[in-house]
Amino acid sequence: MLKSTTFFLICTFFSVQLFAQCVPDESFVPIGANYGLSPDTLATAYVNQSYNQDLTFVLPLDTLVEIEGFGENLIAFEDYHITSISLPIGLSWECDNFEDNCHYNPTITQYGCVNLYGVPLEYGEFNVDVTVVATHELSWAVGTEEISFSLPLTILPNISANSGFAMTNFSGCAPLTVDFMNNNPALAAYSWDFGNGNVSNLENPSSQLYTESGVYEVHYMAHSSIEPFYFLTSIQVSNASGWGQDAEDVFGDPDPYFYLFDDEGNQIYSSSVQVDNSFPVSWGLDNIPLSNQSYFIQVWDQDGVFTGDDNLGSVSFDGHSSSSTLTNGDLVVEYTILEVQPTPFADVVDTIYVYDSPSQPSFTYDEENVVLSLDSDSLDVNYQWYYINSPIPNANNTTHTPNNSGFYYVLATNDFGCSTPSQDEIIVVCDDFSPELELNSDTISYMESSIFEYQWFYEGEQMLGISSSFIIAEQEGTYSLLLLDQWGCKYNSNEVFFSLASLYDYNQNKLSVFPNPASNYLDVIIDSGQSFHLLELFDMQGRKVLSQQLLDVKNRLDIHHLERGTYMLKANSKGQQLTKLIVLN
Repeated sequence: MLKSTTFFLICTFFSVQLFAQCVPDESFVPIGANYGLSPDTLATAYVNQSYNQDLTFVLPLDTLVEIEGFGENLIAFEDYHITSISLPIGLSWECDNFEDNCHYNPTITQYGCVNLYGVPLEYGEFNVDVTVVATHELSWAVGTEEISFSLPLTILPNISANSGFAMTNFSGCAPLTVDFMNNNPALAAYSWDFGNGNVSNLENPSSQLYTESGVYEVHYMAHSSIEPFYFLTSIQVSNASGWGQDAEDVFGDPDPYFYLFDDEGNQIYSSSVQVDNSFPVSWGLDNIPLSNQSYFIQVWDQDGVFTGDDNLGSVSFDGHSSSSTLTNGDLVVEYTILEVQPTPFADVVDTIYVYDSPSQPSFTYDEENVVLSLDSDSLDVNYQWYYINSPIPNANNTTHTPNNSGFYYVLATNDFGCSTPSQDEIIVVCDDFSPELELNSDTISYMESSIFEYQWFYEGEQMLGISSSFIIAEQEGTYSLLLLDQWGCKYNSNEVFFSLASLYDYNQNKLSVFPNPASNYLDVIIDSGQSFHLLELFDMQGRKVLSQQLLDVKNRLDIHHLERGTYMLKANSKGQQLTKLIVLN
């Protein structure tokens, strides 16, 4: 039993694509009331996607009504009539009792069903307004009760904000070039607004350049159709004749109603009867979709059981037209058409972020203290020092002490990842390095390196025409070497005294190596009266790459893992050393 002085059916009835007539779910039992709706909330809809929802409602059998002078009285409902359900453009509804024009007698069954169906064309938050007329056993005296209520319906865009298109390089430093890729090919029309003053209607637009920092919104729309939608929203019969000739019409006003036909004569709508209503008479319609064809409005006057209804005439209009007034003799009909531009298949806004780069840094070199120093500092910038285009580990301060001569620059990077390099500067660092010469038999040598030029001296005098990393001493005396690097720094070696008395007797001490050049192995034979105990192999940068104990006169070295190049082999004994240059190919 529903206690109220106003009736409030909670029958809300909708779905979305009418695949079949909805069937009430009679397993649904309302809790705590004799009426209810299942489900009690509307599912979310999506633009351009089919929406279909069945709603089962349970109707109350009776209610308590306050009647003046009689107090509360229990009265029974005789009929419920769903007269209208207002829906967003593109949606419609159908009741399961459409044969009886959506009238429901709760004494026969309390269950009913409504299907909401269609393809929504707009997105947003909407109210679905439902109007129900209830007839009860006292309606003959107090009239019927009109009940109206609203249910919220959310319609979302059917494509997420990143599914319309893809961007490459959408965040970066000015000037920024962004490429766009359309994710919805072969549609009817496209619209791009790149936010930088440029627009395009191409399916796949060209790259866009963003020269200034800022936040840019890219607005993309794709349309599967460019044709608008047309909906018939109201009909008004302002005047008509030919209805007052029957006995039923003598003592009252006309009872007009109308039919709507398409150009093939199919009836697509039948209006309600406006009982005893003089012209003008109007009907609000539930957004009847119209095609590009002619439609006919046929107006009638209902007479009753004794005589036939009166045909008051008909008028026609084009479905893809504007609202207008139609006349045919005394018949005047006004109709209202709502023209809705096509909703985009995709309507997406995405964002491009463009940032400024730091100001170009500069630095100075204090040669006396051997320090590089930035000329200015910024709190929101990080620094990285580079030497010959390579970052120097842990060199992230405003100052840096260079260890070698060469090209230096500093890179300034802000919090957005935008970087600006300084100019390259040649920094010359001449340190206290002193090369150490080695004397082996009659060979005086220093590690071979491509960064040095060699100049040998004998007894303080330059030895002309000798520029290799070693010499064969032919005279007893003092030898030295001057290294000159590409930056102009000069490095003087120690002095080595060569004595003919210290020269090995190579007839007694021989170091033989074969094959030479070699690839995978070396066989080393030492023919000597002395005990040589260790073989060592050095590359031309002075790095020891192999070491092996001597176990016999003949020894094999595995060299397959070494890189091609020139190496120096050394055989060591107590106080003595034999050397030989080896080539690996």
